[in-house]
Amino acid sequence: MKKPLKVGVLTSLLLTPAAIANVQEAQAQTVVQAEQVAYVNAVATTETRNKTIEQFGKLSETSTANEMVIADGDVKVLSTTDFNDNERAFIKAKYEYVVAQRGFVKKLNELGKSINAITYTSRTFVDDVAAVQAEYTAFLGSTAAANSYLAVQNNFNVAVNTALANDAKDIVSSVRGTSLQYGYDDTERNNYFKKNGADIAKLVKMNDDANAVDITIINLEDLISKIESSSSSSDIATAAAEVTTSYNALTADQKKIVTAYNPNNTTVTPFKKYTDVLVNLSSADKIVASITQLTTKKPEDFTSATSFISTVAAIEASYNNLKDAETKRLVSNYGDLKPFQEAANVSKQITALRISNTDAYRIAVKAARAEYDKLSNKEFVKNAEDLQLAESNIAAAEVIESLISEIAAAPDKISKIEEARLAYNTPVAPAGQKIDAASVKKIVKNLSELTTWESSHKAVLNVITLVEKLNPTAKDYTKRAKAANTAYLKLDPTKREYVKSYKNLKNQVDAMNLIDPIMGLNTSRKDYKDTVVNLLAEYNKLSPEAQALVTNYTALLTANNYITTAQQFDDRVNALANEPDATFVAKVVALSAEYKAMDKNAKRLVTQYKTLTTYEKNNANVVKVINLISALNPANKDYTKKVIAARKAYNALDAASQKRVTNYEQLTAVEDVASLIGLIETLKPTSKTFLNDLKTARANYDALPPDKQQKIINYEKLVTAETELTSASTVIALIDAAVPEAEDYLTKLMNARVAYDKLPTGQKKLVSNIKTLTDRERQVKPILSVMVQIDTLDPSANNFVSKVNAARKAYDKLTKEQKAFVNNMATLQSYEPLANVIELISKLKASSKTFQEDTVHARALYEALSKEMQQYVTNYKLLQAAETSILGAGNVQRMIDELPNTEPQQYVKRIEEIRAAYNALPKDQQLAVANYRTLQDQEKLIKPVISVINEIDKLMTSKNMDSQYQKILKAYDNLTATQRKYVYNEQVLLSLDNVINVYKSIAALKPSDKMYFGMIESVRKDYDSLNTADKQRVSNYSILLEAEKNMSEVKKVVEIIASLSPTSSTYIQDVENAVAAYKALDSKVRGQVINYDKLKGAEKDIAAVLKVVNAIGELDPDSKTFEKKVIAAQKLYSSLTLEQQDLVYNYRILQEHAKTLGLD
Repeated sequence: MKKPLKVGVLTSLLLTPAAIANVQEAQAQTVVQAEQVAYVNAVATTETRNKTIEQFGKLSETSTANEMVIADGDVKVLSTTDFNDNERAFIKAKYEYVVAQRGFVKKLNELGKSINAITYTSRTFVDDVAAVQAEYTAFLGSTAAANSYLAVQNNFNVAVNTALANDAKDIVSSVRGTSLQYGYDDTERNNYFKKNGADIAKLVKMNDDANAVDITIINLEDLISKIESSSSSSDIATAAAEVTTSYNALTADQKKIVTAYNPNNTTVTPFKKYTDVLVNLSSADKIVASITQLTTKKPEDFTSATSFISTVAAIEASYNNLKDAETKRLVSNYGDLKPFQEAANVSKQITALRISNTDAYRIAVKAARAEYDKLSNKEFVKNAEDLQLAESNIAAAEVIESLISEIAAAPDKISKIEEARLAYNTPVAPAGQKIDAASVKKIVKNLSELTTWESSHKAVLNVITLVEKLNPTAKDYTKRAKAANTAYLKLDPTKREYVKSYKNLKNQVDAMNLIDPIMGLNTSRKDYKDTVVNLLAEYNKLSPEAQALVTNYTALLTANNYITTAQQFDDRVNALANEPDATFVAKVVALSAEYKAMDKNAKRLVTQYKTLTTYEKNNANVVKVINLISALNPANKDYTKKVIAARKAYNALDAASQKRVTNYEQLTAVEDVASLIGLIETLKPTSKTFLNDLKTARANYDALPPDKQQKIINYEKLVTAETELTSASTVIALIDAAVPEAEDYLTKLMNARVAYDKLPTGQKKLVSNIKTLTDRERQVKPILSVMVQIDTLDPSANNFVSKVNAARKAYDKLTKEQKAFVNNMATLQSYEPLANVIELISKLKASSKTFQEDTVHARALYEALSKEMQQYVTNYKLLQAAETSILGAGNVQRMIDELPNTEPQQYVKRIEEIRAAYNALPKDQQLAVANYRTLQDQEKLIKPVISVINEIDKLMTSKNMDSQYQKILKAYDNLTATQRKYVYNEQVLLSLDNVINVYKSIAALKPSDKMYFGMIESVRKDYDSLNTADKQRVSNYSILLEAEKNMSEVKKVVEIIASLSPTSSTYIQDVENAVAAYKALDSKVRGQVINYDKLKGAEKDIAAVLKVVNAIGELDPDSKTFEKKVIAAQKLYSSLTLEQQDLVYNYRILQEHAKTLGLD
């Protein structure tokens, strides 16, 4: 209830109803009704506003399609009374952000499918990962890449911060909602992506794995090169050792990549060739070669300490795995390894250093330095820089510790505190050395003393920090400057002198008062020009130092440029009133184009655009005519129509507009040419007016001057039409001459028919006496048909044989009297022997029983032909091929006959060679192989043999070696004794019992088993008991290595959790490190962390503490809700346990605020 209404109600209760009602009835009713109407309207407005805020606050990428459609409509019609401009802008930004996020969710799902489609056993793994990584990089983009994921997040972040800084800040938290991603760090973002189908951590791992195997693949390729080039055994051993060193350092998944690597898709993979090499080298020789190779290497041959340690460790492990002392004695150069072992041990000491502020850490660094100084080959300690860095860090930390210790006795404690804090925040390296600032901070022992001093001088230090951290380019610069000024004014005057950096704040405040108005410039405002002028004047009044702090001064200059551009454009539009007709249209077009290309802000300031559009509308028809004339091209099919259309459009213009058609002379110059081109184009022999049109076209052409005759681009059509008319006249004359009484009547009749048939379809229609020809042909058709068939015979034609046979058949059907008229019978008789040869050759078939006799007969007939006729035997090559096929199958037949003499180990390969030779024969020669059935029978015999051979070859790279082994044994047992002799790689199969047992033990390792770690140690013993050759055959050995690595990592995590102490100054960071280490474990082995409950409890404590820390960090004395938030923070702090309260490192800030508000 509103206040006025409250007073009215209370008054009505106090006064006597009867006395007051009669006196003030009318007045009271009026007042109450007015107040009630106002109240109802206000409530309605508030309710609508709240519903809209709630609607867009709930909107997220998981909203339904209906909710998005409703939001789309609502955002377009936001009430100007319920929301101000900035509030509407922020609501629109939230809607656009959600729309973009919904699109990203779909893309993430597609990206996830691409990631999940990649397998470590693919031979194209590296290329597949690179392609998906490129797709993800493009999706993520950057804040500068339009419509990319990062750009959308950044844009909404800017929108939120902008709204918080203007009069929309009251609705920001409600409209913004909670389902947002713009503030996520990499881990949170990746978790969000994973929920939406794209496991980026998996992609990153695969990408890292693809990069990690580069060295191993290079080494593997080098080994294959040496094998193929028949290098010496020592060179091959050296190359194999390099592969082993880099391969052993890989993870299980990385090893899968190397195992599957096969860029040329060869039958035997490079990794299989590598394992075969290892089998063929003796253990001692490999160790000797490894040590010899190591002694010849230079420090720069090792890329890192890890690679050096791995190399030495690999040699030590190989040496220790030798079966007895006698074998070890064969390693004659083992003493050469000692200096490298000492260097590797120092590298391990350095690697094991863990930064802390304890004395133990400093002692460990000194011990590592002492051992390092004793070395004779220091260059091999690749991480010596890490040792130097550790010493430099300790030296820098000791300087800071000294400064902190000096505070107590310093007369000017503020300066000394600042000096110590500055030294701590930005540690300085000793002369000529490098340090790691983060590590130095962790080493400082007495940091708590510094924080205690800072707490006691908090207010002054806070103001100094606020002033020094002011950055004019920061987004929240205005807010921070005000906060610094407010804090400074609240200081006791006697303490202000400590804030020596305050003298720069005035310039910053002056500049700040100009930055906001510049940011608020809007070209749509009526006072825009005056505002820009005033701002420029105010800027010029500032001191040079203050001017330099106006970070958006360029925006003010740009705004002034908009005004200048618009004014100049208006002047040119006004000048069109005096523009000559000849250039008027061009000027209007140019100005229109310039306006379209103009910046939208400058456009809003143009006042003469309506005048320009009026000019455009009045001259649109003129421009149309000019364009029609300019587009005329004689090469176009519809050229004549376009000329006529241009003339019609020109005539439709008024007199004034016709004067502005600047290219009118081009139209008049081509009209007669276009008319003639159109007439020639329409000439058709089938037209009734063809002759008249032809005469008219010729007359019009001859009447043109020579220069215009050259422009008749289809003149050839006119000449062709005239030629067609002449050809038709010739045929008419031939028909008239072919009368029954004429000598050689049939010849003349045939010549007329041939001439007519040669005419094109259009010319045939011009032959007026064709009916006379057809009537006479009907009378002599049988005789004439034979003569025509004979006369048209062409020995080079494809259908020559069928034409000869048809002519002979037609001739034989004639009567004796009719045959007498066939005067070209000699031609037919001369062609018949040629046709017989061609026909006989075409019927030759290798499958025919008479194939050889037919081939000999065809050769005889061919030789009987004259040289002139032989050239027309177009299928002569078929005759030659038939003769060749009779002789070509003998070699394959001999190879099949010799099969019984083949060695069993070579039998399969010999059959494959015979099959290849047979398949290389032409089909006709294949049919001539008489013993082909024997080859088919032997192929059927060895088919199961080949299957067993192939399965044995796949055994070493099989995913399930035991299953593959059992499968092969079963198939091998099913072979006959003869077939088993042909399995040339059976020795590999018959020597794998111990290998299979170890393989099965490794396959049985399950991280969920309580005895998992004990089983790992047991399997390791079984594996170590194998000889070197058998070890290389355990194809899942990488699983054992991965399990051992997991066991080591789990033990480290257990130790980290056990060392957690709430009293430590770095407890929060320690817990975060422990959580990170736990999460970095493979999910399958996390259950082996026996003290995880302790970590879980610590994590819960830290979450509660950080909630209070963040609440204190967000306190702003200038905020309207400052007091409310201070009380809320106190409440949160009080809800913590005593141990948790000790961890709230910024509690003193809350105490200061509470004290200022009188809440303590």
